[in-house]
Amino acid sequence: MQNSISIRRTLSTPNAILLSLLLVFISCSSTKEEVKDTKEIKTFYPAGQKEKVLDENGNEVQITSRDPELFQKDSKNSEEVFRVVLSSESYQVRQIRKSEFIKRKPDPGGDSIIMEELLKYNKKDFIDDGIISVKLNPKTGKMETINTDRSTRIQQLLKIISNDATRWTLEHKSTEEPTVIKYLITYNVVLINKSNRDQIKEELKKEVKK
Repeated sequence: MQNSISIRRTLSTPNAILLSLLLVFISCSSTKEEVKDTKEIKTFYPAGQKEKVLDENGNEVQITSRDPELFQKDSKNSEEVFRVVLSSESYQVRQIRKSEFIKRKPDPGGDSIIMEELLKYNKKDFIDDGIISVKLNPKTGKMETINTDRSTRIQQLLKIISNDATRWTLEHKSTEEPTVIKYLITYNVVLINKSNRDQIKEELKKEVKK
């Protein structure tokens, strides 16, 4: 009987050691991965470190390597104030400079409407870009003219981003004449291929009608 117990103990000890070593290895691996991920996150200052960055809700944020590439790029044009990454699934804004003078008023409802306008163009995976130039009234600070500084490759998308820039409401920090009377908005319009999903939905609708 004692021999039997001794054998069991002898067999169980190596297993326990191996299990302990395995748990330690997994724990170390997880820690290394977490440290690696942390080290890989970089912070970007497109218009310089002195400029505050605001998002679509008017909150101060940092631009990191987790953000879209457009947000990370250095800005060489001092008139570029806003950057927008737009898709049917999200609406992201980064104000990269001049937040001490001007601010975009949050408009979640308007953002959603612009997002919905892209649904019919989701026939392929594609990223288009364009730049809109906005001039404000030097007395009132309200929009006067909106022009295309760089056109999108898909003409229909140019109309969408022009309409988007038009519906913005701006808040000026100065109670007198506005400090900023001209700015540029750089857009990335992200199309997502959802043609298969749309086809399935249409087929299901037909089946329901039957």
